[in-house]
Amino acid sequence: MLRTLLASSLLLIGSHAIAAQSIVPQKSQINFAFSQMNTPVDGSFKNFTAKVNFDPAKPATAKAEIIVDLASIDVGGPDGNNEAKKKAWFDIANTPKATFVATSVKALGAGKFETKGKLTMKGMTRDVVGTMTAKPVGNDLLLEGSVPLLRLQYKIGDGAWADTGTVADEVTVKYKLLLTGKAD
Repeated sequence: MLRTLLASSLLLIGSHAIAAQSIVPQKSQINFAFSQMNTPVDGSFKNFTAKVNFDPAKPATAKAEIIVDLASIDVGGPDGNNEAKKKAWFDIANTPKATFVATSVKALGAGKFETKGKLTMKGMTRDVVGTMTAKPVGNDLLLEGSVPLLRLQYKIGDGAWADTGTVADEVTVKYKLLLTGKAD
């Protein structure tokens, strides 16, 4: 039942002190996909902040921190949205945010990058690895990527919902971030 699952991870780049670039909120998004009873389900998080400093020519200097407001989940309807906020899922009463802090970015060629970072949800921090592309859009930079997650590593869908025959363990977080400004 929950079209949720983790979208939280959000990928990008770097670590520590971050600045320089700003995201364009109306042209940026964090989505996720998973399977519930063998049916594909998509969802999104409507509210998040991102501090990013990324220059595709110098990926090793990249930094990023993304904070997701888990209460902003949208899985397509009020019943699913309310269920996702409960203790068995995101437990937003006790852990209302998910945080991704990038630890490294490595160029793979042709505008593609491997991203690594730490994702924290429900008080648990795990290493995540994903891929992204970086494309210029006028004077801005569009970062699009994805990261695979296992929801049960964060106790998302705990108790009776831990049955992966009902809701798959695998979740793919997808993001699109339009950055304006120049990297430091």
